[in-house]
Amino acid sequence: MKRPLIVLMVLLLVLGSAFWWLVRDQGGGEAGKKDLLVHCAAGLRKPITEIARNYEEEFGVKVNLQFGGSGALKSQLQVAGGDLYLPADQEYIDEVRKEGLLEEAIPVARLTAGLVVSKGNPKGITSLHDLKREGLKISMGEKSASVGKFTWSVLEKEGLLGAVEPNVVVTKPTVNGIVEDVATGAVDVSLAWDAVAGNFPEVEWLAVPEFTKRTKRASIGVLKSSKDATRALHFARYVTAKDRGREVFLAKGFEIPDEGDVWAERPEVTLFSGSMLRPAIQERVREFEEREGCRIATVFEGCGTLVAQMNGGITPSGYFACDTKFLTKVQDRFFAGTVVSGNEIVLLVRKGNPMGILGLEDLAKAGVKLGICDSEKSALGELTGTMLERRGVAEKIEGNVVVKVAKGDDLVSAIQARSLDAALVYRSNVLASPVTLEEHEIVELNDDLAFAEQPYAVGKETPYPELMKRLGEHLSNGEARTRFESLGFRWRLE
Repeated sequence: MKRPLIVLMVLLLVLGSAFWWLVRDQGGGEAGKKDLLVHCAAGLRKPITEIARNYEEEFGVKVNLQFGGSGALKSQLQVAGGDLYLPADQEYIDEVRKEGLLEEAIPVARLTAGLVVSKGNPKGITSLHDLKREGLKISMGEKSASVGKFTWSVLEKEGLLGAVEPNVVVTKPTVNGIVEDVATGAVDVSLAWDAVAGNFPEVEWLAVPEFTKRTKRASIGVLKSSKDATRALHFARYVTAKDRGREVFLAKGFEIPDEGDVWAERPEVTLFSGSMLRPAIQERVREFEEREGCRIATVFEGCGTLVAQMNGGITPSGYFACDTKFLTKVQDRFFAGTVVSGNEIVLLVRKGNPMGILGLEDLAKAGVKLGICDSEKSALGELTGTMLERRGVAEKIEGNVVVKVAKGDDLVSAIQARSLDAALVYRSNVLASPVTLEEHEIVELNDDLAFAEQPYAVGKETPYPELMKRLGEHLSNGEARTRFESLGFRWRLE
């Protein structure tokens, strides 16, 4: 009786092991949950395959690669889902984003199209015009492939399509296929990306001005269908990091964008921001941190104070200024800024306006206790001082200024504590706290000097310029706009 029992136990063990392996291979279990699916243009197969294997070895995450023409892959995204999309042309990224299928995208490499001919160029082909020769056999990418879409379009723009098209004897869905046609002698010439042609020793790639003046950019985007966006972004950052994926792309003959991040498992950056922006962006910054798996140290202060800190030697990775004037003062440390919003200076008075303050001149009335911001510590203070000076009331109201602080929200607190009759603040300072208007009201100035514009800029010395660009996008997308406008900001970003 013992032998049948032993046999039965062995069979159960074997069946159990087989089931475990089957589940693992089908993506079940914890390991399967960490898998990533990347839809990648066939022309980028060699570098991305190597990068994916390196990533798997370093982090133990399986990266499944789906190769094809950029257009064919795009048409599959809505049905197949996945985590990332890496076409050979930025236009596909832009299209997928407009269709609502994609979140972030990070530049990977530059691609230049040209002529691919057999080694030694036996046909003596040197220009696009040579493709009109009678009897020449040409292979081109299908228009669903990025290289095909691009090269067919350029031929048409250059007025050559009608003469060249009769010589096109075959089209292929991927750039690898049309280069192989030349390598095997099936055709005389093809139009393909430079880096892909470099993988075939049997061919030569020839630059032509019609293509070199129109280089294309490949970017990797995180799909909304990803079940683990943070992991997908982790891989995208790895692919595009200077000291990880980009090294592989360079080794494979690709050009890469000038800017790029260094690799870090959890990047740490510092964002300087004018204090008036805190209610609009603080929660957005925390959301970005969680999604990107990074750490952002935020410093909210008056912009005068922030500029003083930067002049003292501190340079943040990003700066969201209260007004363009305060970016201009440190512009040499930042790339060009993008104006995101505008904010008005208004008068905040007690409910019912008991002092009858209707404009700047009324701030000079006897007994008015006025609060303003310090012109050396904040953008609000400098703008307020300029406005009062140009409107000829600065000296008149000087005796009524009983509070001078670094931030507009401190003025709101002071008037709430009944220390003031009036304060010159940003509209957003008032609307940031719902209770403020229960006992106070706004007096509009309607003065073109009472307006500030808020630019966001990325630091030139940051090791994470792409990360900071994405932060800027997150702080200025549609959801962010809703928050800004609810606080009284005017949206300035087109």
